[in-house]
Amino acid sequence: MEEENKPLIIIECPHCHVQVIPTADNLCPSCREDIYNKQDINSRQVVLMVQESEKLPPYCYSCSAPTDRYVRTSADEESGLETLIFGEKSPESTSNVIVYLPECELCSDSEIELVEVDYENQTMKIMVDIRFQERVLQFRES
Repeated sequence: MEEENKPLIIIECPHCHVQVIPTADNLCPSCREDIYNKQDINSRQVVLMVQESEKLPPYCYSCSAPTDRYVRTSADEESGLETLIFGEKSPESTSNVIVYLPECELCSDSEIELVEVDYENQTMKIMVDIRFQERVLQFRES
């Protein structure tokens, strides 16, 4: 009897938050975690897509406390093939994305968890507190 072909479904892995097609045994091909095992998942942390030049409300991205501090986070992309052929590229020929995130003093020791960078559209997906995500969505509407 032939095995039925299961449709390919793209989902967000609850562990690494990357869009993936799980393996036949329900593992994420990116982080190798079971996509159905939600133990140890922090439900207060969610993914937020931020545009490079976007103004964000003055609340900490990590805990949603009011703040007037902003921290710079950036990502740079170089073509792997060009790097192999020509060596390290000059800063003028790299693509980068820079985002300023509001961050309170208490969370300043926390590391910003970058999920994904889209260099073409100049966006970053970052793990944030769910309350901060809600504030950003409201801020965008106003």
